[in-house]
Amino acid sequence: MRMLNVRVAGRSRLAVRSLCSLAVALCASGALAAVALAGNADDLRVAESVVSELERDEAHKALTADTVKKARAALERARRMRASGDEAHAKLADGLAREWAEMARDLVKAADTEQTAAQARRDALDAGAQSERERALLEEGLARNGRLRAQLDDAEREAKETNRTATAALDGGAPGKRPKPAPKPARPAPTSSAGGMQ
Repeated sequence: MRMLNVRVAGRSRLAVRSLCSLAVALCASGALAAVALAGNADDLRVAESVVSELERDEAHKALTADTVKKARAALERARRMRASGDEAHAKLADGLAREWAEMARDLVKAADTEQTAAQARRDALDAGAQSERERALLEEGLARNGRLRAQLDDAEREAKETNRTATAALDGGAPGKRPKPAPKPARPAPTSSAGGMQ
């Protein structure tokens, strides 16, 4: 008997758990259905808003013309279906119109992003070229500086040499050496006119 009570209690717990799970699932599906219905109501409003915004955008009109045309056609189809009393298919057409409108808006965003990226690429290339020019100018300046330094060193060396030569000339020779005496002129040999030739 005791065992029977335990089995019944176990089954009733299982039944309670199953019922709770079922209730949660029903609530969740009801909430999802409410969100879906709210989403369908928003599809028409969002689609019309995006389409009218894109039709005013002159810069991207050529890019979005085809998708905006398809969104307008889906909106028109939804109006006709509502007029005939087919609300379910009208909501599907609203969803289709929204998809086309959002696709056109995404095309605009992609085109703008691509244009921004292209401009950034051009700016980076220009910056790289500018950097190369500046590097070349710097190398040229360093080379010129080296040539000027070599010319200055040569000029200093020449000035020192000229100074040394001038000092030596003033002192009469090289420093530390005495000048050699000038050679004495040779005396002419005596010639005798008296005792000479006979």
